[in-house]
Amino acid sequence: MSKTFTIKAMQNVAKNRPEGYLEEVLSSGTVEEDRVTLADDVYRRLAAKYRTAARPGVGTELKKLLSRIGITASPTCSCNTKAEIMNRQGIAWCEENVETICDWLQEEATKRKLPFVRLAGKALIHMAIRRAKKGTNK
Repeated sequence: MSKTFTIKAMQNVAKNRPEGYLEEVLSSGTVEEDRVTLADDVYRRLAAKYRTAARPGVGTELKKLLSRIGITASPTCSCNTKAEIMNRQGIAWCEENVETICDWLQEEATKRKLPFVRLAGKALIHMAIRRAKKGTNK
């Protein structure tokens, strides 16, 4: 048995997966026109490898929380890079580095000339950590 997907569908999925995901999927399957076919065992291996990576990380959760109050990443800020670092380093690292993450938030707020309350920043970070632990998308 095998599973077949459109390449466009795989490109959409890749937006929420780590770098290299799409390349690995395409190189692990048979590509014909706009479709890729994966053998069942290959599909299961890739799904197991990338399933946990697809869970929201602390950086992703923090960006979601900030966007709720109107603060979004801009092309000139380092927000996406910092979020990727947090996601890659994991929950335990974020728990140990709340002060560093809070410093990042304060630095960006200063650049944007936004008020910053350190206690509120830490509360958002802790909320993002809790959400990442739960694996929620709320």
